[in-house]
Amino acid sequence: MTPEPSTTEAGPRPTGGAQVQLRTVDLVSGYIPEVNILNGCSVYVDKGELVGIIGPNGAGKSTLIKTMFGLVPVRSGQVLLRDRDVTGRPAHKLVGDGLGYVPQNNNVFPSLSIEENLQMGMYLRPKEYATRFAAVTELFPILADRKAQKAGSLSGGERQVVAMGRALMTDPEVLFLDEPSAGLSPIMQDVVFEAVATINSAGVSILMVEQNARQCLDISDRAYVLDQGKDAYTGTGEELATDPKVIELYLGTLARIDH
Repeated sequence: MTPEPSTTEAGPRPTGGAQVQLRTVDLVSGYIPEVNILNGCSVYVDKGELVGIIGPNGAGKSTLIKTMFGLVPVRSGQVLLRDRDVTGRPAHKLVGDGLGYVPQNNNVFPSLSIEENLQMGMYLRPKEYATRFAAVTELFPILADRKAQKAGSLSGGERQVVAMGRALMTDPEVLFLDEPSAGLSPIMQDVVFEAVATINSAGVSILMVEQNARQCLDISDRAYVLDQGKDAYTGTGEELATDPKVIELYLGTLARIDH
């Protein structure tokens, strides 16, 4: 007899605890008045987790992390960081609270060098630059080796590493990544996903929105499938990748992971 898949439809979320670092509760938001993109979305990230967000186009994936990072107005619901209500808090203050964000597009300053891009990540705390530069370049030595190179001359994957490095300069507890592999070649996608795994292994919790479901689920501790602005399914990366119902409804055969 074939066992039932272990993924679950979204249900009640944790109400708090030492391991829950960041969570949303029934989040409703949107860009245009009276048009909601998120419709009661609840997700959480435990300390040290890499959590993926996948789903069909228009499901609200990018809107979710933009709302959590204070870039989209919240209409109802909550965003809680270590049980502190940070709903609607401006993005620059959330950076000070321990959140980092790497947007999908325009995420480096192309006319500036790699080092200058990293300096921009510390413009509010310049005295800590040397310490943070050492920490970030220990993770990604290429950023130190090529620090004088203009960011605009880098490949797409290398730019993503610079963008993630700049976000790490503030020493975030949780890092939001919005479609980090978008528009990249398969080889460069591998580079970016390796960088994401490196950041997570250094102790940074990650909430990553990604269209490349296969590789996203492959490196995620847990993941959510969003549909119509709600968290429709949740489970470990492996559970979602092999759940027949999730594959049929949301992922398609290209998202299958061979084990």
